[in-house]
Amino acid sequence: MKKTIAGTHSGTGWWLAQRISALILLLAGAGLLLGFWSAYPFDYSQWHSAFQQTFVRLLVWLVVASLCLHAWIGLRDVLMDYVKPVAIRLLLNVLVTLTLVLCVMWATAILWGGNGQANI
Repeated sequence: MKKTIAGTHSGTGWWLAQRISALILLLAGAGLLLGFWSAYPFDYSQWHSAFQQTFVRLLVWLVVASLCLHAWIGLRDVLMDYVKPVAIRLLLNVLVTLTLVLCVMWATAILWGGNGQANI
Protein backbone atom coordinates (compact mmCIF):
# COMPACT_ATOMS: atom_id res chain seq x y z
CA MET A 1 0.00 0.00 0.00
CA LYS A 2 1.39 3.38 -1.00
CA LYS A 3 1.30 6.03 1.72
CA THR A 4 0.01 9.40 0.53
CA ILE A 5 1.69 12.39 2.06
CA ALA A 6 -0.49 15.46 1.92
CA GLY A 7 0.55 18.94 2.94
CA THR A 8 4.03 18.01 4.10
CA HIS A 9 7.47 18.38 2.61
CA SER A 10 9.97 15.62 2.24
CA GLY A 11 12.67 17.56 4.04
CA THR A 12 15.04 17.57 1.09
CA GLY A 13 15.00 21.36 0.91
CA TRP A 14 15.99 21.75 4.57
CA TRP A 15 18.61 19.02 4.19
CA LEU A 16 20.09 20.87 1.24
CA ALA A 17 19.95 24.22 3.07
CA GLN A 18 21.86 22.71 6.00
CA ARG A 19 24.52 21.30 3.67
CA ILE A 20 24.88 24.64 1.87
CA SER A 21 25.16 26.49 5.19
CA ALA A 22 27.86 24.02 6.26
CA LEU A 23 29.76 24.67 3.04
CA ILE A 24 29.48 28.45 3.58
CA LEU A 25 30.76 28.01 7.14
CA LEU A 26 33.69 25.95 5.92
CA LEU A 27 34.74 28.25 3.09
CA ALA A 28 34.00 31.67 4.62
CA GLY A 29 35.17 30.65 8.08
CA ALA A 30 38.42 29.23 6.71
CA GLY A 31 38.93 32.37 4.62
CA LEU A 32 38.45 34.61 7.63
CA LEU A 33 40.73 32.51 9.83
CA LEU A 34 43.47 32.40 7.21
CA GLY A 35 43.18 36.14 6.67
CA PHE A 36 43.43 36.87 10.38
CA TRP A 37 46.25 34.38 10.95
CA SER A 38 48.26 35.79 8.04
CA ALA A 39 48.09 39.26 9.63
CA TYR A 40 49.02 38.00 13.13
CA PRO A 41 49.78 39.65 15.54
CA PHE A 42 46.69 41.81 15.36
CA ASP A 43 46.51 44.95 17.44
CA TYR A 44 43.41 47.08 17.91
CA SER A 45 44.14 49.45 15.01
CA GLN A 46 44.62 46.58 12.55
CA TRP A 47 41.49 44.85 13.85
CA HIS A 48 39.50 48.06 13.54
CA SER A 49 40.75 48.79 10.02
CA ALA A 50 39.98 45.22 8.90
CA PHE A 51 36.38 45.60 10.00
CA GLN A 52 36.02 48.91 8.17
CA GLN A 53 36.14 46.93 4.92
CA THR A 54 32.66 46.05 3.74
CA PHE A 55 33.88 42.70 2.41
CA VAL A 56 35.08 41.58 5.85
CA ARG A 57 31.86 42.70 7.52
CA LEU A 58 29.76 40.87 4.91
CA LEU A 59 31.86 37.73 5.29
CA VAL A 60 31.54 37.77 9.09
CA TRP A 61 27.79 38.40 8.82
CA LEU A 62 27.47 35.55 6.32
CA VAL A 63 29.25 33.21 8.74
CA VAL A 64 26.97 34.24 11.64
CA ALA A 65 23.80 33.93 9.53
CA SER A 66 24.89 30.55 8.13
CA LEU A 67 25.73 29.28 11.60
CA CYS A 68 22.31 30.34 12.90
CA LEU A 69 20.50 28.76 9.94
CA HIS A 70 22.51 25.56 10.35
CA ALA A 71 21.74 25.46 14.07
CA TRP A 72 18.05 26.18 13.52
CA ILE A 73 17.63 23.34 11.03
CA GLY A 74 19.47 20.90 13.30
CA LEU A 75 17.60 21.90 16.44
CA ARG A 76 14.27 21.88 14.60
CA ASP A 77 14.92 18.31 13.50
CA VAL A 78 15.94 17.24 17.01
CA LEU A 79 12.84 18.85 18.48
CA MET A 80 10.56 17.23 15.89
CA ASP A 81 12.10 13.81 16.50
CA TYR A 82 12.40 13.76 20.28
CA VAL A 83 9.90 16.21 21.80
CA LYS A 84 6.49 14.59 21.41
CA PRO A 85 4.08 16.99 23.19
CA VAL A 86 3.12 19.51 20.52
CA ALA A 87 2.79 22.49 22.87
CA ILE A 88 6.27 21.99 24.36
CA ARG A 89 7.78 21.39 20.92
CA LEU A 90 6.17 24.58 19.58
CA LEU A 91 7.36 26.60 22.58
CA LEU A 92 10.92 25.30 22.25
CA ASN A 93 10.88 25.91 18.50
CA VAL A 94 9.74 29.51 19.01
CA LEU A 95 12.42 30.08 21.67
CA VAL A 96 15.17 28.64 19.47
CA THR A 97 14.00 30.67 16.47
CA LEU A 98 13.74 33.88 18.48
CA THR A 99 17.20 33.36 20.01
CA LEU A 100 18.85 32.73 16.65
CA VAL A 101 17.10 35.66 14.94
CA LEU A 102 18.22 37.92 17.79
CA CYS A 103 21.80 36.65 17.35
CA VAL A 104 21.74 37.63 13.67
CA MET A 105 20.24 41.02 14.53
CA TRP A 106 22.87 41.55 17.22
CA ALA A 107 25.67 40.67 14.79
CA THR A 108 24.18 43.12 12.29
CA ALA A 109 24.07 45.87 14.91
CA ILE A 110 27.67 45.18 15.93
CA LEU A 111 28.98 45.07 12.37
CA TRP A 112 27.09 48.05 10.97
CA GLY A 113 26.09 50.04 14.05
CA GLY A 114 24.18 53.29 13.88
CA ASN A 115 26.85 55.29 12.06
CA GLY A 116 27.58 52.77 9.29
CA GLN A 117 30.93 51.79 10.80
CA ALA A 118 31.84 48.64 12.63
CA ASN A 119 31.38 49.05 16.37
CA ILE A 120 34.34 46.86 17.24
